[in-house]
This record gives sequence, C-alpha cells and structure tokens, in this order.
Amino acid sequence: MKKAVFLLSILSSVCFYSQNFGAINEILEKIENKHKKMTDASDYVVNNKKFVLIEEFPDHSERHILEFGADDKITLIELIDDKASGQTYSNIFSGDFIRKKNAISIRANYLEGKQIVTPIVYSLYLMNANNMWYLKDINNSKRWIENNRLIKKK
Repeated sequence: MKKAVFLLSILSSVCFYSQNFGAINEILEKIENKHKKMTDASDYVVNNKKFVLIEEFPDHSERHILEFGADDKITLIELIDDKASGQTYSNIFSGDFIRKKNAISIRANYLEGKQIVTPIVYSLYLMNANNMWYLKDINNSKRWIENNRLIKKK
C-alpha cells in the first residue's frame, strides 16, 4: 500500500511540474519572439566592404581593418600604436572567408605573403542596428563597424 501511494504521488508531481514547465516555455517563446531583433542579411553584399575594430589598452592602441575582396578573399590590416614611443607597427594578413546567411567565418593564414603556422580565425555575425551594418564577434562580442559609418569629429 505504501508503495502504491508513493508511486501515485511521484506520478502526480511529474504531471504537475511538466504542466508548469510547458507554460513557462510558452511565456519564454513569446518574449523571445517579441524582442527578436535578428534580421536576415542574405541580400547584403560584403564584397569590397571594410569593417574596423578599434581597441584601447593602457600601453598601446590597436586598429584592425578587415577588407572583404572579391572571390571570398580577405585582407586584415593590424595597426598597433605604441603610446610610449609614438611608433606605429603594422601587420598585413590575407586569407579567405566563408559566409552562410548572417554568419561569416574568417581565416587569415598568410602574413605579408608568407604562410603562418597558426592562422587567425574569426567567427563573426552580420548584424544591423539603425541602418548601420556591423560584424559581431561570436566569441568575445567585439564589434567591427562598417568603415563608411565612422565619422571623424572636428
């Protein structure tokens, strides 16, 4: 008798919790659909476009310029400004990219024409906000802004 009551209580609690879980899932789906801001960028052409990432550090600043060329080729220019000496150092990487809808995978495996052992790899997602296109790095959420959107302040 005790086993039957115990089994009945477990079954009723499982049914009760599964009903609550289903309701919670429905509420979460409604919230996600309401606030979903991802747009399909299949018709946006990245060829012959430049995107820029600027990072500031205590001892130096870095500017990364990513240029998409024709035939799925990329050029990645890395400019490093040393704040102590005032000198600028540059690295020019080249490679290729693969695009599937909004996702873009970049592999830069040549440094100034010579193949490197460990290529630079980025997984980026093409996004749009207020008619401004940018690439968001999936791994660290850094944003590469389209070059023609950068405005110098006078």
